[in-house]
Amino acid sequence: MKKLSIAAVFGTLVLATPTMAHHAEHLGIPYGSRGECEATMAQLRNGDRDFLTTVFPDLFSTDGDVNAFLSRAFTCELSDDDGKWYITDHRLEVLDSDWFQRRQR
Repeated sequence: MKKLSIAAVFGTLVLATPTMAHHAEHLGIPYGSRGECEATMAQLRNGDRDFLTTVFPDLFSTDGDVNAFLSRAFTCELSDDDGKWYITDHRLEVLDSDWFQRRQR
């Protein structure tokens, strides 16, 4: 139940905060190459780092914590349908993963 609460709070704040880069708002946008997708992801991570460490200090105490989480939670994946790269959302899976539970202090 704790995992579900964390996911719900995180999802709500991510979507409701205008100052954040919003990884989720970039889902469904096609990128012509993996490099273009990864470059966008890097910009989004840089924009989200301060927000997440400020709003969720109990979950993310360092920039490294945020980068590790975001690198797992949002990935660039190639679509078989159109051959384009898309940012995909794995937040719930990552929050529920053994990795995330072990790294909690």
